[in-house]
Amino acid sequence: MNLKALPIKRRQSVPVVDVFNGMERDMEFELLAGFQGMNRPVFSWDINRPGLALSGYLDYFANDRMQVLGNTEIHFMERMRPAELAARLQSMFSFEIPAFVLSRGLTPQPILMDYCNRSGIPVLRTQLSTDEVISRIILFLTQEFAPEITLHGTVVDVYGVGCLIVGTPGVGKSESALELVERGHRLVADDRVDLKRRRSDYLYAKTNPMLRHHMEIRGLGFIDIRSIYGVGQVRNFKRVSMIVQLEEWDPDAIYDRTGLEDEYEDIMGVKLPLVRIPVRPGRNIAIIIEVAALNQRLKEMGVHMARDLDEEIQRNNRR
Repeated sequence: MNLKALPIKRRQSVPVVDVFNGMERDMEFELLAGFQGMNRPVFSWDINRPGLALSGYLDYFANDRMQVLGNTEIHFMERMRPAELAARLQSMFSFEIPAFVLSRGLTPQPILMDYCNRSGIPVLRTQLSTDEVISRIILFLTQEFAPEITLHGTVVDVYGVGCLIVGTPGVGKSESALELVERGHRLVADDRVDLKRRRSDYLYAKTNPMLRHHMEIRGLGFIDIRSIYGVGQVRNFKRVSMIVQLEEWDPDAIYDRTGLEDEYEDIMGVKLPLVRIPVRPGRNIAIIIEVAALNQRLKEMGVHMARDLDEEIQRNNRR
């Protein structure tokens, strides 16, 4: 499978309503004003504190970001004369602003609420500190704006190692994953896998909410893993640490028999270890994947068994 050729999807904007719904549990948002503007788009993962804009300097006003108002901004507006504050807000509201977020349960000035209601700019309030608001919004929006690809495969958490199982249709990806679940490992996604890049070296896998916890097995159809095996055998998402590619056995092919040379696959700029496993009757693929996952954990701890054995053999030959 040529994973480099898969189209990469990126969100160009995130509606304010997605931020509100996606973070409501963590932030306990209150919608104070501008409810009619909840579909306003946010174009940046970063936030802005509009202190300079309130002082009248608008040359580099980052209006495409969510505007966070903390103690500094609120107290600054309280000390301004009403006419001066109205003029500053009028200048600010000449820009397209996605939303305002008030931290620490602060109470906004009535004139700000009036401008937001008339302009349809949402005002959200939370009891969290300003620093906490900023860090959580940035984390959420970073995930929403992260590049994403969708591929055909299966992801299983094997001994804490996220294994992305790929291969041609009918090679036995889902069947191998089902046996891994039977052996106590946890299913993340089957058939449709959505991969998102969180950082330059971090990919995590999830699936469509409608398919979550389900598998499609030829001869059985769709089965609900959570209902059959329990909630402990499923995960909603997982970091991908390695790729397992299942291949039909080719008697003329040359397969790796030493493990000295590591192979990698690049997905959206993230280099992941790749293990190719030939499939034929009599080979227990689930056990091989388990051993591959444990071997990967050892490599991450600095232990490379094949190279250690090779070095031991070389030392014995020199004696």
